[in-house]
Amino acid sequence: MRFWLYFWGCQILISGAIAAQDQCSLAVRVLLPDGRRPEAPIAVQEQSGRVQEKEQDDTDVQFCDLGILPVTVKVGSDGLCNQITIRDVPVSLERTYVLTVTYDPLACTERVPPPVPICEVLFRIADSKGVWQSNASLRVATPKQIERSTDRFGRALFVIKAGEKLQGAVEAPNFSPSAFEVGCSRSEPKIEKVIQLSKHP
Repeated sequence: MRFWLYFWGCQILISGAIAAQDQCSLAVRVLLPDGRRPEAPIAVQEQSGRVQEKEQDDTDVQFCDLGILPVTVKVGSDGLCNQITIRDVPVSLERTYVLTVTYDPLACTERVPPPVPICEVLFRIADSKGVWQSNASLRVATPKQIERSTDRFGRALFVIKAGEKLQGAVEAPNFSPSAFEVGCSRSEPKIEKVIQLSKHP
């Protein structure tokens, strides 16, 4: 009798384990602060390094074929503000864990990732004492000819594509010209370059 009780108990446990395999491990629900659902990229990384990426539209995003080790969830695109990373999110085979994330991409000046990776390059022009120089002229020769003047805080902003180089020179009255070259890579989407000008000899 005890043998049969043990046997049927094992069968129930095995059946439950098999049934559990049909459960999605994780569902991610992304909400704006006002409760609406935004379009949002979601990435789930397992401890093995395996990454799954999906996009939320108007329903929870499900990740079904995960293991039993905690995972890392990222909401939002790399390089944009307000990206959220949640580590050690619990997952199992027995139930679907619903992770609710409040995400506010509308606070970003860049609402969606550009179709081609880009870099923002901010030049900050100063004299040898660190005083910002307004109305300095930045003449870019490549990737295309552009000329911009610095604002009253010595700043001038350019945007270039990944893989391109910004080459040119900066000039200002009573200062010697200074050449510059700045490259754009996917790993560094925002660049600040301070150039200190020297007075004419």
